[in-house]
Amino acid sequence: MEKAVKQVELEKLVGNFSSATVAICADYRGLTVAKMTELRRELRKAGSSAKVVRNTLARIAVNKVEGDRGGKQQEVERFLGSIVGPTFVVTSQSDPIAPTKVLTKFAKDNDKFRVKGCWLDGAYVDAAGVESLSKMPGREETFAMLLSLISAPATRLVRVLSEPGAQVVRSIEAYRKKLGGDSAAA
Repeated sequence: MEKAVKQVELEKLVGNFSSATVAICADYRGLTVAKMTELRRELRKAGSSAKVVRNTLARIAVNKVEGDRGGKQQEVERFLGSIVGPTFVVTSQSDPIAPTKVLTKFAKDNDKFRVKGCWLDGAYVDAAGVESLSKMPGREETFAMLLSLISAPATRLVRVLSEPGAQVVRSIEAYRKKLGGDSAAA
């Protein structure tokens, strides 16, 4: 790689790492191009981007970003330890859970693919932690649960307020039936 090309690639990596809520490293050795394309498509649907990176450039980018943020050096070193061998880096700017779900599912279906670890909110998370993250509800699921919690009291209030009127209607209907009233005559 020429120096100018490396510099452009490094700037892109720094931009990706600095704006990402999560950065996940994985080993993709042995996967076919078709499988990698399928994985990238699924990650795009989840709002993530993925790229095979040069380890040296990835390390420089991580050190630059976390050095500027004042990240804990021990955590940074643990994350840098996952950038060895062929490295596939997945970043997400919005939902940190969605890419972990896609990668964990893909890893279960493809034994050659392996998640190495991730950087989440200034801390290193190992492969087991990434699997645990994938079991958490995603952003959309969390919003749905929150909306349900917010609307539940209002729904119950409407039910409580409408119940006396419904009781009156049921009482009148029962009295009509007791008197032998015909529904066609009413």
